[in-house]
Amino acid sequence: MKGDAATLLAKLEDLRSRNLLEELLLLTASLPPITEDSDSARILIARLNALEQLGRWTEVVREGQPGVETIGSTSSQALLSEIHAILARSFRRLGQISRAETHLRAAHHIAKWILRDPVAALAHQRRLAVLFKGLGMWKQATHESRRAIEASLELGEPVAAARNRTNLAIVLLKSGGIEEAAIEVSKAVASLQGCPTPLWRILAEMVQAKCHRLLGRHQEARELLHRLLTEIRFGVHKREEAICLEYLGDCFVNSGLWTDALDSYRAAERIAAAHAPNGDIIPELGHRIGECLVHLGDPNAAILACEHGLKVALETGDRYEECATQRVLAMAHRAAGNATKAYRLADHGIALGRAYEIPYELARTLAWAGSTRLESQQRDEQMIGRLQLWEARANFERIGLEHEAVAIDRLLGFEESPDREESTRPDLAVLEGIEGLDRGALRFGIVTTSPAISAAVATLQSVAPSKIPVLISGPSGTGKELLAQALHLMSDRRKRRLVPVNCAALSPGILDSELFGHERGAFTGAVAARDGLFAAADGGTLLLDEVGELSPTAQATLLRILETGELRRVGTDEVHTIDVRVVAATNADLGGMVERGTFRRDLYYRLAGVRVAVPALAEREEDILPLFRYFLAQVCAAAGKRLSMAADVEPLLRAYAWPGNVRELRNEVARLVAVSESGSVIGLDALLPELRVKLPATLRRDRVRAAQVRDERAWILEALRAHRGNKTDAARSLEGMNRTTLLYKMERLGIRPEEYSTEDA
Repeated sequence: MKGDAATLLAKLEDLRSRNLLEELLLLTASLPPITEDSDSARILIARLNALEQLGRWTEVVREGQPGVETIGSTSSQALLSEIHAILARSFRRLGQISRAETHLRAAHHIAKWILRDPVAALAHQRRLAVLFKGLGMWKQATHESRRAIEASLELGEPVAAARNRTNLAIVLLKSGGIEEAAIEVSKAVASLQGCPTPLWRILAEMVQAKCHRLLGRHQEARELLHRLLTEIRFGVHKREEAICLEYLGDCFVNSGLWTDALDSYRAAERIAAAHAPNGDIIPELGHRIGECLVHLGDPNAAILACEHGLKVALETGDRYEECATQRVLAMAHRAAGNATKAYRLADHGIALGRAYEIPYELARTLAWAGSTRLESQQRDEQMIGRLQLWEARANFERIGLEHEAVAIDRLLGFEESPDREESTRPDLAVLEGIEGLDRGALRFGIVTTSPAISAAVATLQSVAPSKIPVLISGPSGTGKELLAQALHLMSDRRKRRLVPVNCAALSPGILDSELFGHERGAFTGAVAARDGLFAAADGGTLLLDEVGELSPTAQATLLRILETGELRRVGTDEVHTIDVRVVAATNADLGGMVERGTFRRDLYYRLAGVRVAVPALAEREEDILPLFRYFLAQVCAAAGKRLSMAADVEPLLRAYAWPGNVRELRNEVARLVAVSESGSVIGLDALLPELRVKLPATLRRDRVRAAQVRDERAWILEALRAHRGNKTDAARSLEGMNRTTLLYKMERLGIRPEEYSTEDA
């Protein structure tokens, strides 16, 4: 090698600055041995950087690892830290994540603890966050990014803090925190104005443009990207040019300009392939190009583009792009005529989205799969499709993409848009910021953060298009009728009536007239013809509330019409066919009533096509405060009052068992508003006596004791029913309980003979 090391290093720097990487590699083909003077190590680093920029990561690893061992025996710790960082990046590209993390943590340790260089350590911490981001480990990536931001600000390094904010914004975008990402990247852009390294500001503004696009501000995104593209080309930043072209293509996709999008993606692909043929941009472009080709009618080429990108994503451990590619591969295979494989790929993508916690791509795949399944002629596929659309809508709502949720509404057939001006509704405004709030259920007036209630709503959504009967069970006051209304509104029957029937009020004497109607003069007092409840619900939904209260005669009559779908008015022989969706609601154990012979088995199975259980409010404690605030805002608005709640009230509200469930909670709110002066603060003295005289811990003990009583009652009833009311045998089966003890417990628990067979010993 000609010339001394200093001359060679100067020449290498010149070649690097002019991006003449191949010439740099030729000049360093024969490396000198690494010595204490460290110039030979700098030459090695220049070569490794060139190989990395060209995407030749295997060569980086092969040549860099011996250098780590050699430099480790010298005093050049700064150079050792730098080589560890280069190796970390290359191992990440090769998909060897654990080795990448090992080298990166080594680089961070040297910089922070040996060299005492916190600024250099910050760069390694940022790269560690990038590593976790590529793996889809969003919590770890967020944690490392926030730590790096705090450390940067403590060191008085606003530029470093801004770079870490940009990285945090990307993590938030990929993990679904789009609005938070927009805030973080705005702070980064503001900090980087006038930065001596304009490329960092450009990167931040590109991420800002992506936020604009995802939030529906497409014009702002396009204008910003066009300006940045001109600036990037002037500065000859090839990687950033490819990213900018990619983001511009995304804007064209949002406008449906598939040809323009493809041209933009292809231009980005040419730059990326020349710059780093196995780099992180390749998988991103693979599925984007594939989606354009599907829409332009070339699914086979789309499959090839996706498979190439997927190969690189799998090799480099890029979980996000692995997940994103499945949706487009599914689209391409369906367009190519292979629907079975398309659904399999989509379901795989959905599984990846859930496993890797990628809500945006999960929602997109669910939306595509759901809308595609709706086009199927098979009822089961349509039901799965609606369930997937419901889940997609919930994901879009959770990450703040309202316009995407509206698009899902249209697919589900909701002609009337939900009220989007939530700030004008006090009852909805008070729910802002509540974690886990199910906004899909909220459109039907169902306020919940409970997974059990969300699952019930999702089940109703999946069966809404069918005519299958639904049985909603749960304690009184839990909101069963509200779920029935939601089912009606989700179905294609929503333009017709939902007719509620209080089954407890149907006496045998007027049963036929109430259900089927009557002709004039059919009986004494029938002065005019009248439609019955079934006729009133024709084409719509009939809600049989408290169906367990039906008399045996009413059960037989109801079964007959459910089986035939025909009704005949009292006083005429004319038969009419009706089309009614039956929804039954009960707080009774219908299954137990069937076993005891107090409810017809055939009617039970006719009603219980799909069963939905609504838990008591005490079993979903997380819903108590949202419901209280919601009702308080509603009732205050209706009464024209302004009230607030003292901080010590909430623990008591959560601890109380609410035996009357949501109905009791709402009535308590109505009472509080009625007795309170406008502008006052609701304190403990305003609550019910059974609440205010006890501490939260006492109320919780009361709730546990009540649950134990319910369990003991159910245990004894089960034994009595199993032994057909024989108390001696039932007591013996209850762990050898004495008969007298059983009788005492039955009296204490209020167990009535009609709840079990009355045959006695």
